[in-house]
Order: sequence, then structure tokens, then C-alpha cells
Amino acid sequence: MKILYFSIIKEKLKRSEEEIEFKGSVRELRVMLMERYPDIKELLSQVKFAVNEEYVSDDYVLEGSERVAIIPPVSGG
Repeated sequence: MKILYFSIIKEKLKRSEEEIEFKGSVRELRVMLMERYPDIKELLSQVKFAVNEEYVSDDYVLEGSERVAIIPPVSGG
């Protein structure tokens, strides 16, 4: 699957995307990414996930061929 990173996460990881092999729930993906990137664990706990351009819940099951966008919270004024 292709994971797309945006905003502060993109800056911290110094990459905008990566390809990984993964099947499971969005919740499980979040945990796996927190383990892989402990420096941004706090950020990953707050992000939204979009699969093939649709926001999904943590219960959504990934089959492994999707495009998953990881979108950090946005603040504005």
C-alpha cells in the first residue's frame, strides 16, 4: 500500500510517501506506525486517515493495495 504524509508529519519524516506491505485495521496501522516512528507517536495518535480519498474510522479494514493519506489536525483562525 502507499502511505501519503502531509504537513508536520511530512516535515518530521522528511518524506511525503512510502510503500509498505500491510493488511489489517486502520487502528493496527496506526500502532505499527507509532512503533516504527516513535519520534512522532504523539502526532500519530491525533491524525485522521483517508483511504482512497475517503475519511475512514479506526475500524476500517485495509486489504493492502490502498492509498492511505495520513492527515494531521489542522488549526486555523
